[in-house]
Amino acid sequence: MAKKNRIPTIYLFAGGTVLFSLAWLMPSFPLLAFIGLSPFFAIAINNRAEKSLWTSMELILLGLSISFWAINQFSFDVLTTSIVSGILFTLPFLGYAFARKNLGTKASLIVILFFWLAIEYILLKIYPTYFLADLFILKPEWSRWTAQTGYLGVSLWILSTNALLFKALLTEEKINWLMLILFLAMVIGPFTVSHVSAAYPITRQTMLAVYSNSETGDPGYKSSAEWIARTSAWISVLIVLFTFVKQKTKRK
Repeated sequence: MAKKNRIPTIYLFAGGTVLFSLAWLMPSFPLLAFIGLSPFFAIAINNRAEKSLWTSMELILLGLSISFWAINQFSFDVLTTSIVSGILFTLPFLGYAFARKNLGTKASLIVILFFWLAIEYILLKIYPTYFLADLFILKPEWSRWTAQTGYLGVSLWILSTNALLFKALLTEEKINWLMLILFLAMVIGPFTVSHVSAAYPITRQTMLAVYSNSETGDPGYKSSAEWIARTSAWISVLIVLFTFVKQKTKRK
C-alpha cells in the first residue's frame, strides 16, 4: 500500500509563509511564486479531524498577512494594509470551504482561483493595492502574453501553478505524477510563449492608467482589458448564488 504524504499543518503554515514571503522579497527572481501558495491550498482543502475550519482560516490569514507585509520589507507603516490584504485574500479559501460544505465534492479548488481573481478585480476598481501579478513586476519579459490576457493573467498563472503543485504533492495521498507533469508544463509553457513572442507586455502602470482614467491607455488593451479577472468576478457571483440556493434547498 502506498504511503500517504501527510504533512503536519504547522509545517504547511511555516512553509507557505516563508516561501510566499521570500517570493515578495526577491522580485528580481520570483520563481518561489509558483510554489509559495500551495501550502495554503493544503491547509484549506485537506480534511483533518484535529483541526477546525476557523483554525485553518486563522493560519492562512496569519501567513498571508506576514507575506504581504514582506512586500515592503516589514515596515510598520504598511502593517495595517498588510493585515487588511491578508483578510481579503483569506476570503477565497473561506468561500471554498462554504461552497464545499453545501455542494460537497462538487466544489473544486478552482473556486479558490475564481474568488481570488474576483477580489483582485474588485480592488483594481476600488483601491488597487497588491496583486499576485506584482510578483513579476521586474520581469515583464516573462509574460509578454499579457497583451492577450491582461496584467492579471499573471495572477492566474501563479494561482494555477500553485493549485497543480498542491494536487501533485500536498493532497495527503501518494504523489500524482500527472499533476506534477502538468505543473511543470504550466510553469514552462508561458515562459516559452514569452520567449518567442514579440508583443509588448501589459504592465501594472498600463493597467492602472486604463482603470483610473478610461480615456487613456492602449486602445488595443482597453478593448478587453482585464477580462480574465472580470470574468472570474461574474463566475464568483454565480457560485455564491448557487451555493446559497443549495443551502436553502437542503434546509427544506
